[in-house]
Amino acid sequence: MQWSLFVFIVMGQCSSIGGHLYNYHFIQKNKTWKKAQQYCKENHTDLATVSNQTDMKRLLNSTTAQYEGGAWIGLQNNKPNTVWRWSQPGVEFNETESKWSTGQPDHKGCVDKNRQENCVMMNYGTWDDISCSNTFKFICYDVQNKSGKTFNIINSEKTWLDAQSYCREHYTDLISGVKQLEDFKTQNLIDVGKTFWIGLFRDCWSWSDGSSFSFRSWDKNEPKDDDPKKSCAMTTSDGKWSSDECDKTKPFFCYNDSVILINQSMTWEEALYYCRDHHGDLVSITNLDDQRWVQERAKMASTPHVWMGLRYTCTLDLWFWVSDEMVCYKNWGPGQPGNNCSMSGAMAREGTWVKMINDNQLNFICSK
Repeated sequence: MQWSLFVFIVMGQCSSIGGHLYNYHFIQKNKTWKKAQQYCKENHTDLATVSNQTDMKRLLNSTTAQYEGGAWIGLQNNKPNTVWRWSQPGVEFNETESKWSTGQPDHKGCVDKNRQENCVMMNYGTWDDISCSNTFKFICYDVQNKSGKTFNIINSEKTWLDAQSYCREHYTDLISGVKQLEDFKTQNLIDVGKTFWIGLFRDCWSWSDGSSFSFRSWDKNEPKDDDPKKSCAMTTSDGKWSSDECDKTKPFFCYNDSVILINQSMTWEEALYYCRDHHGDLVSITNLDDQRWVQERAKMASTPHVWMGLRYTCTLDLWFWVSDEMVCYKNWGPGQPGNNCSMSGAMAREGTWVKMINDNQLNFICSK
């Protein structure tokens, strides 16, 4: 199969503002959570899933309507099935890398209403689960380096939720992931024998569409995990979430997904034509938000990598998106990409990009 392409390049500066692969819709009809979920699945994709603070702002900006009693989103209580999550979006918890103190974690979490120890402090370099209402100093991580430092030690003592809110407002998030904790220790910023909150928490909640996004925006004293009736989540107009009884009727937010994972293995060129014949195009990723969204879909692939709409041209010596967008945002793995003919861009299931020979047979992700 021959494949030809004329590439037109407009030289200019990359913009951090791009399109999005998913959009939110406010539905001003009062329904129970279950009926709202059904409506969203029939008319859109699902009840709203929120992956980070940027998503939350986009969701709130999708309507000017008032919803004083709150509006349903796609989060529901999943107890007794609980999981550990890191506060920072995109950082995943790996039990094999955990640094629990001896005998920790030492309780059942959400199912034990008399002893809920759902947050984690670092004590002498190891982790203890403890009630989130305790107050400790804490460590903020700053990916944007606004302060000139990667880690920022906050010496005022706050509850875990207040510490998380402070880090998100002033920096990026609470320190999250084993790598960040090791980097913090390596920099010898402070005696690791002191006690701090870190961004690990036990989560009793799950998204309607099955996404594993860890972002939460709970209001103070929320969620009511000890109240079995309040097992569905809603958002207020200020972006704070609370739990409520699922049988109550409220307006709600749906989302439309513009990407789809194709669990068939094809060459890059075959995948390109399949997407163009059945959907829109091979997916392009132009910002971090879309990276996280596509990465979540890639987790379900049956091959170790999935094709994207990223291609290298020897003639012009550059990588480009087949959608004609500039390659501004990048998430290449170590030592990638290099410049080789007959190569296209693929994403590993954990999210990093790699170059691969076009004839490899991979699953792929289309944009609609």
